[in-house]
This record gives sequence, structure tokens and C-alpha cells, in this order.
Amino acid sequence: MSDIQAVNNSASDEIDLVELVKTLWQGKVTIAVCTVVFTVCAIVYALTAQQWWTSKAVITTGQYQNTANLRNQVTNLYAVINDSSKINKILSSNALLNDYITEFNAFDNKKAFIENNEIMKQYANEANITDENKAQFITNWAKRISASQPDKKNQPDVYQLSFEATSSKLSYDLLVAYSEEVSNKVRDELIDELDAKISYSQQILEANKLALEARAKQKLTTELIKTKYALDMAKSADVTKPLAEMNNNEIFQIQLGTEALTEKSQLLDRIKDLSIFEPQLGVIHTQLDLLSKIKLDNSIRFESVRYLQNPDYPISRDKPKRPLIAVLGFLLGIMLGVAIVLLKSAFKKSAK
Repeated sequence: MSDIQAVNNSASDEIDLVELVKTLWQGKVTIAVCTVVFTVCAIVYALTAQQWWTSKAVITTGQYQNTANLRNQVTNLYAVINDSSKINKILSSNALLNDYITEFNAFDNKKAFIENNEIMKQYANEANITDENKAQFITNWAKRISASQPDKKNQPDVYQLSFEATSSKLSYDLLVAYSEEVSNKVRDELIDELDAKISYSQQILEANKLALEARAKQKLTTELIKTKYALDMAKSADVTKPLAEMNNNEIFQIQLGTEALTEKSQLLDRIKDLSIFEPQLGVIHTQLDLLSKIKLDNSIRFESVRYLQNPDYPISRDKPKRPLIAVLGFLLGIMLGVAIVLLKSAFKKSAK
């Protein structure tokens, strides 16, 4: 019995399959029309949809010579600051790369570029962007600017810069312009940081200078008073010439004699160089002079990162994927045509 039942089921399946094929064949026109319509619509959409192209570049940490010009300008700062590692940390390749990536991905920088760049201004005018939808326009474009790590595990210091735009040339021009703007911003911020370091060092030295000058003036005043007292005592003792046996441990050195004490008193009155009493003042004056000679050039040629791959014109579009869209339209047309034919057949059977 089981064999007979299996044969009957097999025969029934074959009949259903044959019937299905016949039904589809009878509705071949409907299937063909749906396929043609959807394929044509897909092709039209693929040809008319907004194109998007992405220009890319690859960067990594800069080399020592990239910052050599700037290091030369702050040579005097190295001579003044005891711990030069603080300057080296500011100018280190890793720090500059991190600063560059941070600035590249900063939304405020993207916004400023989109608002002020002449290419973007022209594009916004052509698109009739109003004040109401300006914020959305900026947000949409900001998403198309990015710096990411393609291989964070194996190449942690390698980043890919990308700028997506509506044409190959536009994406290239915008990436070049934005990269240059970010480089200038990193340079300006670095120079501001070095300026702050120089200013701070000057303030510390000026404070030390005032303290040492006050102490030196006090020493000068004290020495002058002691000399005058000694002079009065020497006059009273009638000591005009230096004595043979001199005791330098005495508070009032009358043994110098009135002539020497008079000359010493006059010299003390004329002293202008306080470093005689505080030698460290001479060092501070030298350091302040070195700092005053530092002139940072804001337009200096400076590369904060090194390009492994320069920005280039993209050779293939990102969107739309025309072949894929055409194939999907073709398949969707077939599927919809088959569905329509089967539904019509099912309704006819249920009506009977």
C-alpha cells in the first residue's frame, strides 16, 4: 500500500508542476511586461540618480625633517627650558598626527569649511539652499568627510582620508582644499601652543628676576650702610690706610682705611648691575634675551603628517551601482509578474 501511495503522491506532484508551468506559460505576456517595465524603470533610475564619488588619501606620522623649520625657530627655547622633552612632546610626530585626525573629524571644522569654501558656496547656490534647510545641508555634507583607520590592528598609525561629492573632480578638489585647511589649522594651533610656552617661560623668568633684584637691592643697601658705619669708625680711629693684618670676619671692616672705605661707598652708590650681588640675575637676563629673539613665522612651510597616498581623482563611482540596480529591477519584474499570474490563476480556481 505504501508503494502505491508514494506513486500516487509522485504523480500528483508531477501534475502540479506541469500545471504550474502551464499557468506561467499562459501568463508569459504579463511576466514579460512586468520584467520589461521594471527593468526599464531601474535603468532610468540608475542613469538619472545622483552620482557620488569619493576621493581618498592615506596618511601616517610625519618625519623629523617635516618639522625641522619650526624646530629651528624655537632653538632658543630649548636653551632656556631645562626639560626639552616638553617641547619635543608638542612637536612629536604622533602628537601632530593625532591633532590632525582630531581636527579633520571635528564637526565645527567641517561646518566652517562647508560654509566658507567657495566651491561649496557655489554648490549651495546652485542647489537653492535656504536658511531653513542650511543646517540639514551642512549635516549631510559633514557625514561625507571622514578620517578612519583601515587596519587599526596592524597599522595603527595609518589613516585614510575621504571626501564624497557629486563628481570625481569635485570630490578631489574638496579633499585637497579641506586637507590643506586642516593642515593650516594644526600649524596655527601648534604655533599658538609654542607662543604660550614662550610667554609662560618669560613670565616665570620675569618673576624670578623681580625677586632676585629685590634681594640684590637689599644686599646693596645693607652693604652700603655697613660701609658708611665702617667709614665713620675708621675716621674716629684715624685709620687712613689699610692695616697689614686684616680680619675679614668683622662686621665693620675699618681696617680698610678711610680712603678705601670712601671709594667703596662711592662705588656702591654708583652700582647699577645688581648681578654683582645675585649672579643668577645675569643668567636670567641672558635667558630673557634669548626668548625675545624667537620670532615664529605663522606662514612657515609645515607638514604635520606624511602622505603615503596623495589625494587622487576617483576612477569609479560609489553610487549608484548601475549594473546592480538593473539586475535587481529585472529580478523584481520577474518576481512580480509570476506573482500576478499565480494570483490570477488562484482567483479563477476559487471562483469555479
